[in-house]
Amino acid sequence: MNAGAAPDAPLLTPLGSTGRKSRGISPDARAHHARHFSIALALAAVALPGALPDSRGSPDPVALLTWLALVAPAVGAAAGGARLPSWPHAAAIPGSWMLLLVAVDLLAPRDLDTPVWAALATSGLFASGFALGRALRREHRLAAATAVLGFAAALVFAPVAGGFLRAPWPASATAVLLDISPATLLAECASVDWLRHPSIYDAAGSTEIDPRSRSPYRPPLAAGIVLVLGCALALCAERFARAREQNSDLARP
Repeated sequence: MNAGAAPDAPLLTPLGSTGRKSRGISPDARAHHARHFSIALALAAVALPGALPDSRGSPDPVALLTWLALVAPAVGAAAGGARLPSWPHAAAIPGSWMLLLVAVDLLAPRDLDTPVWAALATSGLFASGFALGRALRREHRLAAATAVLGFAAALVFAPVAGGFLRAPWPASATAVLLDISPATLLAECASVDWLRHPSIYDAAGSTEIDPRSRSPYRPPLAAGIVLVLGCALALCAERFARAREQNSDLARP
């Protein structure tokens, strides 16, 4: 050791300090993380109206599932349009909805039989909307979320619209409309007897539907298909958007 060197100076100090700096999070990264977290929290809160207590003073998990069927695809489109990272920020939104559904189910007088499958199907609807929002250009994100919300609302309310207008649709038409309704999907993934539920029974005229014309969704199969399809669409949209952004960067002078 040189006489002029400090005897207690660590030989690897420069390398160690550089390593610690490289592992640190920059202020810009923290700001982006905080922004994405705020957006995810605001979008997740859209589910809260569905968890409000009903006239009996207790929340209804079926009402929450119906609300999620209405808003989940649009919230996904908004998250994709906002360019939220798929993990962990975007994934945290349906994750928080799962926790909310469990809490509402515990507080409700009657429990859902299979809430997990309904939660997974909800995640699939969210992922499908996320794929659309991510695939479109940023300036189209508001229009995409609005269009998805309107489309989901039409599918949710179509089976009961006939009863509100004049008379229920013909039984065959009602069966088709129930099949394509996301509310039917989530309710039957939770093992709810949707055709005999009070919100559907009279308004949709489900008593006229021949049981042989439609059968309830099987929770594991239906939820699995919707989840896998939604995640696959989201993955493809992510790759497509990244390729488009890279091509745009290369095209700039």
